[in-house]
Amino acid sequence: MGKKYHFRTKPYQHQWQAIKKMVASPFGLALLMDPRTGKTKTTIDYFGIMHLKHDLRRVLVVCPTRVIGVWMEEIHRHSPHLVDVVVWDREGRKKYPTLPREMGRYDMQVVIVNYEAFSTPGKKLPSGKRSKASGRFKFRSEIQKWIGDDDALCVLDESHKIKNPSGKAANMLVSMRPLFRWRVILTGTPVTKAKRAHDLYMQWKFLNPERFRDYPTADEFKNQFGRWIEVDGYKKWVGPRNMKDLHARVHKDSFAVHREDCFDLPAREDLIEPVIIKGETARVYDEMAKEMVARLQNGEITEAPIALVQALRLSQITGGTANTPPPDPRTYRIGVEKLDALKPHLEDAQERAEKIVVAARFKADLNAIAALCDDLGLPCWQLRGGVKRVDSDRYITEFRKHDDAGVFLMQPSSGSLGIDLSTAAKMVWYSLTPSFVDFTQSCDRIALSRNSTTFIYLLAKDTVDEVIYQALQGDGQVAKAITSTPEKLLRAGSITLLSDKKRPRK
Repeated sequence: MGKKYHFRTKPYQHQWQAIKKMVASPFGLALLMDPRTGKTKTTIDYFGIMHLKHDLRRVLVVCPTRVIGVWMEEIHRHSPHLVDVVVWDREGRKKYPTLPREMGRYDMQVVIVNYEAFSTPGKKLPSGKRSKASGRFKFRSEIQKWIGDDDALCVLDESHKIKNPSGKAANMLVSMRPLFRWRVILTGTPVTKAKRAHDLYMQWKFLNPERFRDYPTADEFKNQFGRWIEVDGYKKWVGPRNMKDLHARVHKDSFAVHREDCFDLPAREDLIEPVIIKGETARVYDEMAKEMVARLQNGEITEAPIALVQALRLSQITGGTANTPPPDPRTYRIGVEKLDALKPHLEDAQERAEKIVVAARFKADLNAIAALCDDLGLPCWQLRGGVKRVDSDRYITEFRKHDDAGVFLMQPSSGSLGIDLSTAAKMVWYSLTPSFVDFTQSCDRIALSRNSTTFIYLLAKDTVDEVIYQALQGDGQVAKAITSTPEKLLRAGSITLLSDKKRPRK
């Protein structure tokens, strides 16, 4: 290898095994590793080693928008090299219409782009056709110019996103395969439902089409590894076949691990997902944080007479709603930032046929999340204030017996005690409760899961959400944290105090 690679952070045993298999491969590998087993770190160490071994300097990471920030953080955390990270999401493409070729003092350049870039159509021409000088064709051309004559690596994170043979992004990315000497696909769910082996077709067409060269078309692949019947003129999948052959082929190009087999990993993982509030949500939050009163766009007022009520109002605002005071209290939707952050987690659960618990404090949050589940076609059971005991018992039983993707939507004050939701191993906190007892008891609802548990916290950045979270992780005294350090409620970088301007009137 020449120079020795020095890990910046020590890998777990299964990560080291995966890295060795990746380095030994002439083209890359599929990391079929369960969520939270460290696929990202493993890949970062891989392209760090390939930099030393083959002078790899250009890496393209294609991933869902929600994990772009994770990749940025993980690269800077784990890479011992000096890496220039270019985020090429929608905003980034405005900043970098052409990708920078020069690296200067950097060892490597990593471009992170979302899947949507490769499904974006070009501008509509007068003829009705789409321009190939814009949209996904332009992006492909820019990436090709960026690579130039260099050997490059492409990483598809959550590669099951390209499973559809007719998908625009899938076909565009597969067409780009020859641009990359090395290719890596990452997913914990290569086959997203039951044993539908045909989900692998496009993923392997990108990774290593030679592995299934006997079945070059999607139909041939489907017929070889699945049983189909015709119903009303349409083919319906009824089950897998030739699985032994399929597994043998896939095994040659992959490294797989289940989280329960990684004995050196923690049994519980807590992940903070920062949510950036903006627009009307940010404006109303800042006014309420500074002056305990804010005017909504419709002219209504939301206000708080004391600090604890102010914290409650701020928590509602970070969830995207604002409440007007009595005698005629009303709730208004002012933003959807947290709903947008939650949606990918629900979609992932749907794709993986997994169950998930979502905890939310406020009625408006619960209603919005239930509506989102309905839009996605996800079955949703609710435990909240106003639900009768007999109904809540039935919902819990139905959720536990359900054998597919589903959501249990729980209000902490109603669902923190005496219920067992351990058939789910993942909980998302949409809005935190200030009650330490309700918080810990709610988390305990999935504690007896046979799988390791994961808790995800959607925290609006630089807001009351972070104050509540820190207090719950510490002494649990949320009220004390809010009243003793009220300045923490102010967002970093928020402009001048409203006291310097004209305060809204009731």
